[in-house]
Amino acid sequence: MPRYTTHAAGALLLALSFSHAAWAREPILSARQQALMATVVGSAAQPRILQVRLDELHPTQPAIGYDQVYYKLGRYAAEEKHIADIAKPKKFADLCEANGQGDVLPGTANVAGATLAAPPASYRCKAAVGSRPDDMKTVVIGPRGIVYLTDGHHTFSTFWDADGGRNHQLQVWVKVSDNFSALDEAAFWTRMREENKVWLKNGRNQAITPQQLPSAIGLQSLGDDPYRSLVYFTRGIGYEPPANATEFLEFYWADWLRRKTALDLAHADLRDPAAYASVILLAAQAMVALPATDIVSGGKRAADLGALREVNREAFDELTEDQGKLRHAIAYKKSLAQ
Repeated sequence: MPRYTTHAAGALLLALSFSHAAWAREPILSARQQALMATVVGSAAQPRILQVRLDELHPTQPAIGYDQVYYKLGRYAAEEKHIADIAKPKKFADLCEANGQGDVLPGTANVAGATLAAPPASYRCKAAVGSRPDDMKTVVIGPRGIVYLTDGHHTFSTFWDADGGRNHQLQVWVKVSDNFSALDEAAFWTRMREENKVWLKNGRNQAITPQQLPSAIGLQSLGDDPYRSLVYFTRGIGYEPPANATEFLEFYWADWLRRKTALDLAHADLRDPAAYASVILLAAQAMVALPATDIVSGGKRAADLGALREVNREAFDELTEDQGKLRHAIAYKKSLAQ
């Protein structure tokens, strides 16, 4: 009898130890994670908006165009030097827009030393949060309540790196396009691929797995794709995103431009304004020369990706002028080497 009792007790302890080990492997969800998983998705007419911290956002692409971010950071820095004279500081205008609030109200944010995370007490936007949802960035709620950013990697990475990197816990408002938190990890990424909500090519156009995606936004985490920057600078010059544009539209253009021998960026001096402008013009000319039905990349036609019929020279001149986007990007890039 004692031997039987000892054996039974040992079996019970063994079963409990296995049960404890299995329980220990299950991640304990925080109240925040549980709340995110319970998020109800709205509609196109009435989207569900959600406030998140920048450090909660997980990228769905491994690379961005650094020069696009450099333009914004360069402009922010240039304005800070004479901020009292800037009625509508660009960085606060960008924050208002990202939150669906239109523009910043003149004279409410032009205070020296103010950061996005600690704006002036007078800071105001034209409209209430979410009033202009078309301007807002989108997220998907994934397993364990992880927030995956599907649009806005450049904007939010700019916020992340602005103000000396003091905005990592900045709270922003986003639109929730989908809640796939009920799926397991494998099913989630399958669904993300099917819905075209993840871009699994790095800055050199090499395929990666979802597990190789960075865990945070910002220049230190995301890689650089110079062709993605090139596409940014051709916007409004060689193409214009159509209404209801496909996700990752700019990467389809980047994939196509990368295959153009005349646009080999490895041999272009992208620190020289004239050389960079020449490459941008060549890219725009190639875009507008495409017949509307030609396939650009990934089965997308030129018309689907917003190819213009002719180069917009006025927009090109504005881009390349002394105070244009290109000059700010190059000036900031050069400052990093100092």
